[in-house]
Amino acid sequence: MLGAIILKEWLKIRWVWGAALLVHLGMLVYLLLAMRHQFQVEHSEMIWYWAFELRRLLYTQIQYLPALTGAVIAAAQFGPEMLGGRFRLSLHLPVRGDLLVWCWVGFGALMGGLLALLDGAGLYWIISIWFPREAAESALLTALPWLLGGWVAYFGATLALLEPSRARRPVYAGLTLAFLALLDQGHGYQEYDRIMPQLTGLALLLLPAVILPAHRYRHRG
Repeated sequence: MLGAIILKEWLKIRWVWGAALLVHLGMLVYLLLAMRHQFQVEHSEMIWYWAFELRRLLYTQIQYLPALTGAVIAAAQFGPEMLGGRFRLSLHLPVRGDLLVWCWVGFGALMGGLLALLDGAGLYWIISIWFPREAAESALLTALPWLLGGWVAYFGATLALLEPSRARRPVYAGLTLAFLALLDQGHGYQEYDRIMPQLTGLALLLLPAVILPAHRYRHRG
């Protein structure tokens, strides 16, 4: 049964995920070409000065991509479930409601996580071409809040989509947007290092929260 559920989730998002993969690869290629162009038209000393003296980030092109991808995957995965009461019907399958929802969100989070892993690995590799290893590690740590934003956007959008109460949906959407805005406040290198554990802990609370809609649907009949 669980294998069939996962196959169903893959069939729902395969085209969206494939398109997102192409977009992420395209953005990394664009970042690579833009970086190479900078080193071709400017002296290396000037780029070093921009990056490490003026503390200008050279890879903000990917900043909002994880969050956008997370929201799109959630919409593709759970938008159809809310049409015609499919979510309520799914809760009558011979599988516990919470386990069913966890299978759904676990699969979606995994597929989003693969794209985040691609972003992180690609960013590390691109920076390491022209800068020392320490700069590549710093770039990855700087991008961690952006990558975490993908998790927040996915689970926040999932919670808003599955919520049966229309009054609660804008509340969840607003809290998700506020969390994403907090993650995107940084404008320099590794500004979130000290609070990343706390932010990650808050983001993990979204995982059990997505079970609440299933309980509400069952309670409503």
